[in-house]
Amino acid sequence: MKIGIIGIGAIGAVLARKLSANGHELVVANSKSPETVPGEVLAFGATAGTLPDAISDKDVLIISIPFSQINSIAETIKQYIDARTVLIDTGNYYPERDGQLTEILEGKPESIWVTETLGRPVAKAWNTVPAPVLKNGGYPKGMNGRLAVPFSAENERDSQIAAQLIEETGFDAFHAGSLSESYRIQPGQPSYSTALPLVELQKAVENARDSLSAAENRNQFMKVMTSLAWPDDVHSTIEISRYLNK
Repeated sequence: MKIGIIGIGAIGAVLARKLSANGHELVVANSKSPETVPGEVLAFGATAGTLPDAISDKDVLIISIPFSQINSIAETIKQYIDARTVLIDTGNYYPERDGQLTEILEGKPESIWVTETLGRPVAKAWNTVPAPVLKNGGYPKGMNGRLAVPFSAENERDSQIAAQLIEETGFDAFHAGSLSESYRIQPGQPSYSTALPLVELQKAVENARDSLSAAENRNQFMKVMTSLAWPDDVHSTIEISRYLNK
């Protein structure tokens, strides 16, 4: 497939490497210029381009940028995207970083807000996975210890594409519902940053809090992690997430 990725931070860079290693034709774009894209992002055949390059003539467009930047690229996406392109968003909303978005703070699912901002449905995927787990925790299908990644999508084609790409990155894909139910995989939920195998992930999604309760839990998680100076060890982060998000 022809895939574009906007944003090459911790998640976008790993997706660029993994999906190009699986044979997809990848174009990545950052907020600066193609010349500033690190070589390691392009190591498996991805190419660097401009924002229109990453958007135009693509089967899939993955947005992997801070939530606060989505408004700034919305018009460019609307201008260059094809009707056939499946949109996938990997982002999460954090008020401390992204500012006060009243609709989300009042309970609107993040993916509904992104859909309305971009003018077309998005799938939400990979947003629950700590970047080091996405990079190093993917296993071949059927291998013991394989973890699962939830996704939300509004239609069958978006679901099929999201599930396929999640599987290719080394994780079992689990459909967590439509966009109206995507609050189940937002920060503060039992499925968020807890690195669970499929059966346990299904239970975590089923046991999701309502959107406002999850937001309160997200805020508490941020306070605790800040007080601990954000441990570098991903296993510590996962254990803390499991404890606070249970």
